[in-house]
Amino acid sequence: MPVVLGPYPLCPTCQKTNGGLIAAKHRQIHLRAHGREACVDAGLAGLMASLWAVCDTRSCCENDRGRAYVVPTADTCDAAEHLLTRLGLRPTNLDGIIYFHKPSSFRLDDAGQVRRVLEQPGGAHSRWRVNENGVFEPVRPADESAGPDAGP
Repeated sequence: MPVVLGPYPLCPTCQKTNGGLIAAKHRQIHLRAHGREACVDAGLAGLMASLWAVCDTRSCCENDRGRAYVVPTADTCDAAEHLLTRLGLRPTNLDGIIYFHKPSSFRLDDAGQVRRVLEQPGGAHSRWRVNENGVFEPVRPADESAGPDAGP
């Protein structure tokens, strides 16, 4: 059964793979980043490109009653919260849904702006990897000397 949440259609590929969802509340963009791809709210596309480097997500929304949110998988929720905190978004986790207010100082639809904010001094790069159990975990500074795979 088709699910229509709004006037903005998902691309044909995502319509086939999203459990019946064919249209969303906000304009969609098909994003490919870090081995993942999906239609996401256009206003969060730049943020999602950075988030997918450290976590898996199931959903996102650029405006739900004045706040944006992302829904990371349970095992990658900490990584998502950490990245959102580094961006200064002061995330709030409510039952696995991470809410935040969109900033006025940079745009979350622009991957370059999001990346530059993450690279600013005071926001030290945090690195994550998938451990042997398939769970995202932070790389500790001592682990970074392990070899070239520990790099960005």
